[in-house]
Amino acid sequence: MKKNIVFIGFMGSGKTTVGRRVAAAMGLDFYDTDEFLKKSEKMPVSQIVAKKGEKYFEGAQRFAVMNLCENEGALISTGGNTAMDKQNMEMLKKNGIIVWLCASAETVYQNTKESHNKRPELSGLSVSDIAAMLKEREPYYSDCDIKVSVDGRDLDSIVDKVLEEIEKIQNK
Repeated sequence: MKKNIVFIGFMGSGKTTVGRRVAAAMGLDFYDTDEFLKKSEKMPVSQIVAKKGEKYFEGAQRFAVMNLCENEGALISTGGNTAMDKQNMEMLKKNGIIVWLCASAETVYQNTKESHNKRPELSGLSVSDIAAMLKEREPYYSDCDIKVSVDGRDLDSIVDKVLEEIEKIQNK
């Protein structure tokens, strides 16, 4: 069984952008849980939460994870809060190498300040507000196989670092 590569981390850490590049470099199919939800629900994640509620969204997210985990040798990029759900992480870890793209509050703020329509939960938040959210989620994200900081790095160096770390694990 060929393991999946699974990206976790906070909103704006680059999971989708880096994930697409890493998948292309490794010749893997790329899947994004938020895109899966958007297609199956026919609306963006922010609207799913707003219209159907948090509980519905949690169930829909588990459904997305369950379906995407059926792949072998794919790269799966998860939504920012996917790792906070124990069932999701159990499914993802079963056949996955978990990669945490770790970003500081300042990096998240800079990466998301122009995308508040896409990420309404960050709208109006300060760097310190984001830092508090990151601190709350850190225990969930830290349950990973690989941790790569994205702070102060350009896209190419992040991709190279992720590829290097994945290779180390696959060669063990």
